[in-house]
Amino acid sequence: MNVVSPPPRHAGEDVALLWVTRLAAEPDNPGLDESRLPLLDQQELQRWLSHDPANAEAYRDARRLWRLTGPGAAQLAREEDAVLQALLRRAKAPARRGRRVALALAMAASVVLAGVLAMAWQPERWLDDLQADYHSAPGQLRSITLADGSEVQLDGNSAIDVALGDQGRAVTLRRGAAFFHVSHNGQPFVVHTGDGEVRVVGTRFEVRRDAAATQVTVEEGKVAVQPQHDAAPVMLTAAQRVDYQQGHAGALQSVNPQQAFGWRDGHVSFRRQPLADALAVVQRYYPGRIVLLNAELGARPVSGDFTSNDPQVMLAAFQGLLGYSAQRLPGGTLIIR
Repeated sequence: MNVVSPPPRHAGEDVALLWVTRLAAEPDNPGLDESRLPLLDQQELQRWLSHDPANAEAYRDARRLWRLTGPGAAQLAREEDAVLQALLRRAKAPARRGRRVALALAMAASVVLAGVLAMAWQPERWLDDLQADYHSAPGQLRSITLADGSEVQLDGNSAIDVALGDQGRAVTLRRGAAFFHVSHNGQPFVVHTGDGEVRVVGTRFEVRRDAAATQVTVEEGKVAVQPQHDAAPVMLTAAQRVDYQQGHAGALQSVNPQQAFGWRDGHVSFRRQPLADALAVVQRYYPGRIVLLNAELGARPVSGDFTSNDPQVMLAAFQGLLGYSAQRLPGGTLIIR
């Protein structure tokens, strides 16, 4: 088997970020003090720095970038420290067999670092994908026809479970959003989201779930939204929407169906939407993590019409409109402040 090595410059940048993340993960170490590391880690760091002048340059750049990102950097360190320490242990374990082997393993760790950084920030997504009947990746729109003839379209970064039987039809929305065109066969069709559920017979509607709430939007027909099992259902008809969380439903809202369901055709529209909400939409299609550190900036409105298959264009437009600072870390994380 042929092994293709990454460009040395990029590998050095990734290993440098690995070391800086390790430093930042030490308790009360905002200054990235190397003496806070265990002695063996300090020695390994010095060996890597002395191996190549480019390593020392990449390390200085990584420290500078880490300090610029402020609170976001500390958050990343806390979340990813366990994964990064595991990589370090793998790199250091054979050190007794010689410096060359240790350095080779450190470079090998850098090859997988970007993937680890991308995975570690959303572990529940990877568990969902393993367990779900159907799922979509960030930026992927997926259409599914169920055995009863109902059609489901998944938005980017979504996952569902499906159970069809003689007693009824049920779908559990694990995360993200799904648009349903339910076939009318006389059996109820129920979408479960946490404590609540959406019940229909035959209609067209969307259910969207995030960490804070669930949102139901109807294009055609009627649906009954039950925020919790013992609550009275909320009835929705075409061009209506309701949000619910912690067992309580909000007020009914009127929506523009073309704007609400534009994502199904690969279009995303914003009309004076707070940047924080707009970034949450972009996150469906952006492969890395987006971290917003400025609450005041997040409240500023943005508008525009975009295609969902190019999240970089949306991010560039928001930055051009609001003039904020953005840094991209190795591994795909975008820091906005």
